[in-house]
Amino acid sequence: MAYMNATDSKLNCAQSARELRASLKLSQANEAHIRLYKNLGAQLFNDGWQPQSAQTTLLELCELFAADHGLIAIEHAGVLTTTAAKGHALPIGTRIPMMGHIAQLLKTPVQFNCVPAEGTRLWTTHTDQPMQTWLLPIALQQKSVGLLVLSAPHLQFLAADLPILQSICGLLGLVLQKHDQKTTTNTDKTLLDQLTPREREIFALLPSGLSNIELAAKLGIAPGTVKIHVERIFSKLGLRDRTQAAIKAVEMGYKSHV
Repeated sequence: MAYMNATDSKLNCAQSARELRASLKLSQANEAHIRLYKNLGAQLFNDGWQPQSAQTTLLELCELFAADHGLIAIEHAGVLTTTAAKGHALPIGTRIPMMGHIAQLLKTPVQFNCVPAEGTRLWTTHTDQPMQTWLLPIALQQKSVGLLVLSAPHLQFLAADLPILQSICGLLGLVLQKHDQKTTTNTDKTLLDQLTPREREIFALLPSGLSNIELAAKLGIAPGTVKIHVERIFSKLGLRDRTQAAIKAVEMGYKSHV
């Protein structure tokens, strides 16, 4: 009987020790989450979203979850472009195809989830060490804004990590969308400033797929004049053909209409 009591006592002590370690680990994780929120909030309050803000946030996320590699990419007009990178991640400015797991994850309406990045080419080099890579959607009102990727050997998230990750991805969605809209607006204005009023008018009509003859009839000018304007648009905006010009016009807010 005494032996049984001693055994039970040891089991209870071991269980208590495990519960204490788990409690301490959860407490430390919560403190780290709060620090991340405070740092991001203070940065937005004091300085707003700056060009280096995405990189700073990514480094803090990597430190919080002990990730060796990571990236943040912004989606614009159906294309993902890296805006922050750590470790062996693709360099900033790299375009990432929206295919496979990425396409499914960012499909509207976006649902928050952590998806393993099996077969997704996100790194410049690979190590012999087994890596666990996770894709996380950055979204606002369930519409895709971008992608967060974290990777490390045997990287796993606790249940308590998921709410903080969803919240961070929501905040990133808000600031990245506003930053991207502002950047795009400024870039678009700079591009359009290169065009004459008539060239802008023709550029706005290119998504409609009208021929030079049809554009000429619509605008009341000669087809040869339309051809000259179109060629000048290509030259000024660095475009190859009408298809590329039409896509650029749609990206800049011009709709297909006749």
